[in-house]
Amino acid sequence: MGFQSVQRASEARSLLDCVALTSLAHPAAASTVVSTAKATNIITHPSPSDPSLLQPPVLMPWVGYGTYRLGQRHARTATFQALNVGYRQIDTAFIYGGQTTEIEVGKAIQDALEHNIISSREELFITTKQWREYHGYEKSMECLNLSLDRLGVDYVDCWMMHWPGPCWKSKPRQEKEFGMSKGTKREHVDAEENDPWLYAKDGMGKEEITALRAETWRAMEDAYRQGKARSIAVSNFTIQHLELLKKSAKLWPPAVNQVECHPYYPQNELLEYCKREGIVVQAYASLGGQDGTKAKWKVLGGKLIESEPVLAASKHLSNSQRTVSAAQVLLRWALQRNCAIVPKTSSPARMKENANVFGFVLTDEEMIDISKLANNLEGKKGRLCWRTEPLRLLEFE
Repeated sequence: MGFQSVQRASEARSLLDCVALTSLAHPAAASTVVSTAKATNIITHPSPSDPSLLQPPVLMPWVGYGTYRLGQRHARTATFQALNVGYRQIDTAFIYGGQTTEIEVGKAIQDALEHNIISSREELFITTKQWREYHGYEKSMECLNLSLDRLGVDYVDCWMMHWPGPCWKSKPRQEKEFGMSKGTKREHVDAEENDPWLYAKDGMGKEEITALRAETWRAMEDAYRQGKARSIAVSNFTIQHLELLKKSAKLWPPAVNQVECHPYYPQNELLEYCKREGIVVQAYASLGGQDGTKAKWKVLGGKLIESEPVLAASKHLSNSQRTVSAAQVLLRWALQRNCAIVPKTSSPARMKENANVFGFVLTDEEMIDISKLANNLEGKKGRLCWRTEPLRLLEFE
């Protein structure tokens, strides 16, 4: 049994149930789907203006397996175990594990082939991400070729632009250029020098980054045309970033926007925008992520998996036949908002738990109660990830 398309995440019943990614078209043609998407709440598919782009929709599993922070030690074994459990979407990135995770994921795929867990690479949906150090046309192409080599594949099913912002100069270079003594933190320098853009790598400044992203997207468009990526996408993009990219794009829309999304940071406006544009939102950190500190959790009122409405839903849904964990409740909350998910764990038991989110439904009241966790959080106070990133709030063009 292979991949099969279901229109909404809430209708998925297995790890093989997929969303049909929107076909690429010129932005002018893609814009014709806006009113239909708004009316139906379903991802729609504009007809490509370029006949060479005509092909069956790419199917992406609603539930995938994430490899962030697995590290070189665990990435191969954990990915192999995930494939054995039944996951068929593997989400990784050029930068994960200090640029080692892609290599280990590639080894895991070969292990799965050798053990007949999968019969061919075509049974998988592989996502990887271009790293910001490689922004620009030529550098992005170089990054993709390195990723393909590390993964041991000829193409990826989805290639994402990982981050819309710049890469930073090394600490030694910052110290040399700005006269900072070794170990000085940025917040301890003069206010004028505390502008993070001062530390952006040459050619990645505030006035340059929009054009540089456009060049990265142009490389992604060509990778798509060349068959090196079956779909192209973005990650961590705001509405503003997407609108700026749309102005220069020859192919639109990005198939996916992978973003932090959970009850403390629900991204309501972004979800509505992506729905109109035909972009699938894929949520990461659905359980709250790994970057939250004790102080941060205290400010927010506690960890998501320990919150009252999540625990109440878990208790209500559990019975003598099955137990629904708090983690499963949070993953289900994301699916019922029509978000794809990529939960990560190195535990085989939790892999199975995270995959078992199809046999129950949160009531409308439970969805609302969980969503209320963000009610008293002003602005982006619920943002948990990218804790050490100077531009983590993404408030730039």
